Amino acid sequence: MLRCAVLALLAGHAFAAGFENIGAEFFGPGTKAEMLTLEQAIELALNNNLDAKFEHVGIAIEEARRRVAAGNFDPIFSTTAIRESIRRPQNANDFTSVDAVQQEAQIEAINANTNAVRGAQGLPPISQHDVTVGIRETIFDQQNDRLNSQLQGRTPWGMRYGFQVEANKLRNTFTGDLRTVFPEYQTTATVTLIQPLLKNFGPAANLADLRVARLNKKTQFFTWKQRVSTTVQSVIGVYYEMLYAMRDVDVKQDAIAAGEKLLAQNKRRLELGFMSPIDVRQAEVAVSTDREALLSSKGLFMERQFALKRLVLDELQSGDHRIFVPMTAPRLPVPKLDRADFMQTALARRYDYQGALLDAEAQNVRLRFARNQLWPQVDLVGTYGVNGLEGSYGESFGRAFTAHTPEWTAGVQVQIPLGFVKERAQLNLVKGLKEQAVLKIKQTELNIGVDVDTVISRIITNQQRVDTARQTRELNEEAVRVAYKRLEEGQISSFDVIEQQRKLYDAKSRELAAIAELNKSVSQLWLATGTILDRQGIYFDK
Repeated sequence: MLRCAVLALLAGHAFAAGFENIGAEFFGPGTKAEMLTLEQAIELALNNNLDAKFEHVGIAIEEARRRVAAGNFDPIFSTTAIRESIRRPQNANDFTSVDAVQQEAQIEAINANTNAVRGAQGLPPISQHDVTVGIRETIFDQQNDRLNSQLQGRTPWGMRYGFQVEANKLRNTFTGDLRTVFPEYQTTATVTLIQPLLKNFGPAANLADLRVARLNKKTQFFTWKQRVSTTVQSVIGVYYEMLYAMRDVDVKQDAIAAGEKLLAQNKRRLELGFMSPIDVRQAEVAVSTDREALLSSKGLFMERQFALKRLVLDELQSGDHRIFVPMTAPRLPVPKLDRADFMQTALARRYDYQGALLDAEAQNVRLRFARNQLWPQVDLVGTYGVNGLEGSYGESFGRAFTAHTPEWTAGVQVQIPLGFVKERAQLNLVKGLKEQAVLKIKQTELNIGVDVDTVISRIITNQQRVDTARQTRELNEEAVRVAYKRLEEGQISSFDVIEQQRKLYDAKSRELAAIAELNKSVSQLWLATGTILDRQGIYFDK
């Protein structure tokens, strides 16, 4: 066992050295060959594939959208603090109400009483406004502090609630006011409730955005899983194509070696007089043709190399001259081809089908919301508040919350759009989206059926190709041995041997290609039935 392992390791290094030369033809000197197993290639793709990363970021985006929708039910606290200073002049001679006349009389009485007191005390009287000519100006002075705090929000049933507390400090005076003015402290506390009865009533209307966001997140999670599955299958397919291309290079090199051997023999026979110059020339043409075929095989290997790098690397590396050399991978087992079982498994496991079902469910949520919006807006409104007025904030609060002076309102608000044009259009839009979602489900079911049938057909065809190519290769090997023997006996020309050799190596290439295609078609069957990740032992952390 140890000897076999050592021989396999030496063979692997030999492959690496050979394909480092292939890389040097494309990248120049300094190319480094790196052995890569299929498991390592899949692991690199799972860690680095940009398409899978792109879809994975989409999960975080949908989670953020879900949180945005949930945030609509977060209570909102707001507070406002304002200081006011208002000085407003008025013409004292311009009486516009009975209150103004009484206020003027009170001012005159207050001033007269004050001057009488000052006269008794031997003090000069307070100067009065000149009332003989012009306008007497009275300036009203307001110095106010206002504080307002509110807490408001919305429930899943649509009820909007609010709690407001307002505390004000008010000081009002005017020109010529000789009183000692004390500020007054006002406090009000109010609870407001608005409950929709028709439109915007219930969870179907108020939780629609949140429910759709949750479904979209699940759908995006399935989209990411489907992308990972597709990536894994692509890596498996490219890896077996690289194995085919690598072995085909060996076949082409063997063809060149066989052609050069035949060329040397023809030159020797020409020297001995047993062949003509045309036989030597035909052998030289065959060797040149085989070299062209070798270049094509090397180019195919590099194309598959670039396709693998596109799947397993996550950034552009201009100085990266690595060449990934695949190691021998086992042939994938061909399962029993039971279409009914495959269809049942695919419908239960395909992530794109599960995503289509979730999308239809999201449209059902939107449809229920759109139908709710066709109702008129009928809201039951109620408020309850208390008031307090004292000489300090504390006393004012205490006075208010004894419910000494309560106030309340109750009523109904009705809003009816004339025509419901917007609401009907929104309903028609959602109905169209729902119909598309149903069609998408049917389309996905059809795609699953076609995918399964296609892969089954490919597996059957590729199995037949492998068997036929193997038989063709074995027959050509025997034909080449017979051709060499007949050439030695002089029964055929060198051209006949060249043709038999070309057929042999072409058959070897076709056999390798058929094996690679069979392995690819098995991995495609795993993808079509949604089981490829399980087959590779890949599971998602919930």
